[in-house]
Amino acid sequence: ALLAQRLRAREPGAARIVSSIDAGLQRALEERLAAYVGRLPERTSAALLVVDNRTMEARAYLGTAAFGDAARLGHVDMVRAWRSPGSTLKPFVYGMALDDGLVHSQSLLVDAPQSFGGYRPGNFDAAFNGPVSVADALRLSLNVPAVDLLDRVGAARFAARLDHAGIGLRFPRGARPNLSLVLGGTGARLEDLVGAHAALARGGIAGRVRYTPQDPVVDRRLLSPGAAWIVHGILAANPRPGERVGTFDTGARPRVAWKTGTSYGYRDAWALGATREYTVGAWVGRPDGTPLPGQYGAVTALPLLFEVFDSLPRRAGA
Repeated sequence: ALLAQRLRAREPGAARIVSSIDAGLQRALEERLAAYVGRLPERTSAALLVVDNRTMEARAYLGTAAFGDAARLGHVDMVRAWRSPGSTLKPFVYGMALDDGLVHSQSLLVDAPQSFGGYRPGNFDAAFNGPVSVADALRLSLNVPAVDLLDRVGAARFAARLDHAGIGLRFPRGARPNLSLVLGGTGARLEDLVGAHAALARGGIAGRVRYTPQDPVVDRRLLSPGAAWIVHGILAANPRPGERVGTFDTGARPRVAWKTGTSYGYRDAWALGATREYTVGAWVGRPDGTPLPGQYGAVTALPLLFEVFDSLPRRAGA
């Protein structure tokens, strides 16, 4: 319903608008999402966006968990809402550092208390790991190594590269990009994050999500093919929650390159994932920004992400 309103507002005089949405998948995910949020704290909403990597066409668009539900603010389209992205931008810092020749996947970084011009980031669990490889630092979503790499890449340059690729960031009036942006100190939209994470499965090419076959194809390079391949491999090697590292892969479930994020104060729980075929983004939270203590990306949004991936159709040979 929210996408229909969006497309109608874009073409108010059109007698008929044909979207790229898969109606069967859309209905199935609406039912799945309603059941999922029913197990979460009251007034919790959620959003999902499923994109076909070949065309960047949306196959499912759920801007809310319950359209018309006043308690969940079901009229607010969370696919387009500006929210703190938490750690979901970290893969691109690592990718740019690879492209700059600053590190390779097994380079050692230091996860220990550090000061970056007075900025002292800590980790989500308040512990530090000491020397850690680039691959492990990204898989564990450690904060100090990510800030260290952003410091070397340059915060303004990083934001400009994302903007060029179509991933807009929003900062408070008068504020400039700084090192906190890689930990969620900025605003981003779910549809842009999906377009960015699709680059990891598209040879480094980010894309603007398309909602009708007539929407223009807007592709921009975000990372080199090599950096995208390395980052995708690092994230895809991260086992699903409950799986053991090295678990035998039967191919029954798609191997997903996934990344979670949690904004300050538990206001936003994110999970983004990409396979060769699809990129999916999931957001869970309250549209009014009320904190949800204890609800974070890995426990709140990630199970939903995998439910979606496991229900998607798989193309022959994929």
